[in-house]
Amino acid sequence: MIATIIYLLVFLFLIYKNGVFGIFKDDVINSKTFSLLFLLKALAVPVFYLVYKKLYGGVEKFDAGKFYADAATINSYAYSEPFGYLKLLFGLQDESEGTNLYSNYITHTTQWDNGRLKEYFYNDNRIVIRVHSLLHFIAFNSYFVHALFSCSLSFIGITFLYKSVKDFFKSKELFVLLVLCSFPALWFYTGAVLKEGLVIFIFGGTLYLLKKLFSENRKWLVFILLLASFFISFLLKPYILLFAFFTFSIFFWIYYSKKIKLKCLAFLSVLVILITATNFLSVTFKHRSLLSAALKQQRMFADASKGGIFLMDRLKFVRLDFDSTLVKKVNNNDSIFTIKKDAPYIYWEHWHQQDTLFTTANTDTITQYKLVYQLPKSGSNINFDTHSENIFTISIYSLYYSMFYPLFFNSKSLLQHLASFENLLITISIVIFFIGLFQNKKDNFPAITFMVFALLLCLLIGLTTPNSGAIFRYRSPAVIFILLAALYYIPVIKNTKGSGSN
Repeated sequence: MIATIIYLLVFLFLIYKNGVFGIFKDDVINSKTFSLLFLLKALAVPVFYLVYKKLYGGVEKFDAGKFYADAATINSYAYSEPFGYLKLLFGLQDESEGTNLYSNYITHTTQWDNGRLKEYFYNDNRIVIRVHSLLHFIAFNSYFVHALFSCSLSFIGITFLYKSVKDFFKSKELFVLLVLCSFPALWFYTGAVLKEGLVIFIFGGTLYLLKKLFSENRKWLVFILLLASFFISFLLKPYILLFAFFTFSIFFWIYYSKKIKLKCLAFLSVLVILITATNFLSVTFKHRSLLSAALKQQRMFADASKGGIFLMDRLKFVRLDFDSTLVKKVNNNDSIFTIKKDAPYIYWEHWHQQDTLFTTANTDTITQYKLVYQLPKSGSNINFDTHSENIFTISIYSLYYSMFYPLFFNSKSLLQHLASFENLLITISIVIFFIGLFQNKKDNFPAITFMVFALLLCLLIGLTTPNSGAIFRYRSPAVIFILLAALYYIPVIKNTKGSGSN
């Protein structure tokens, strides 16, 4: 804990003293304000830990604790094989069965393997583990230091987001930063060792680079950094990062174009063409539409949210009931199990994942499986009928559950009460947006882009995630743009004195 406090003070000093080499230098917001906002962000680190300690017994059995443990395990590989660790950082490692890396390190992780579905909505865990394995050299074996680093990355990303959109919010710059820094779910989940911190860092950096690419003289460094961002976006939550990359590429290209007059129409047309082309490619090469792929992902998520012990080997993915007596640890390794005789389970073979297979009484007690998850049944599952062939009906259900559910009267827990507060903010923001859209004489293009981006992402999240708790977390980088779309139309009294930059 002492190391965490020291790092916090160092970060605050760097922000206040030199803006961390210019990242936090701004002509409107001064360094003192940035320091106070970072302190507000950093409070999420102890809050997240205490909430999970109080409600769930700790972070150890959840993603935050597992990412931390896996990072420490992978970091230890550097001390036995430094060159091998260097190769691992760039994805060049040999982790086949029998290697030192696989036998003594990979088998002791729970999040390193990417899961069983890779053809759509690919979501790589290894980037986060690699980053935190590097940070572990200076983290003094402290979860809190890792969480603070994650929080710091998200704050840098938020600053880049702010710099990307601040030109649309003259005299409202501080309000933009407050929305980005204090939106409850985004604040909460970026205070943990999760993907959200790194996602916001890449998200903000991507938008900032895109703005520079289309608004200034093109520079090779910006282009190279965008290529790196594009590659990472393919792996790390592409449903957010890759979609944001294309959406805001179109937006900044059209916004800074002097030839395009009907900018909203051009933006929506290009976006529709892009989505249609992507769907055509999906049907051609994957033999299913984007909607079918999303609904398949929803069914798989629903299976996981029912709870259970999830195991995987090279051939299949297995789900057993949440009952530790059905499995046996191998050599006291918490990550490797065999299935006990006569245990029932369901499984999916990797080469045809669409078929669910059943074993009523297991006979194979030798095959060793890697633990993927061990979860009790979720208490926030959503059941709604997506068997309708009416895409409009499916979309309405998905948007409702991803943006307006729960809403106080049907919330069941502390986190759902917090989600209800967010949903109220979202509802009010949408009302303000539509009032401003029809009554305000401002250029509607930025606000429409923010709203379309958020709605499409919420639609996708609602389609693929039948669990309100997961939706609450996954939607946070998207719904902040709904609040920004509303803020765009809200009149604010100008600050005649200004805050300046010191």
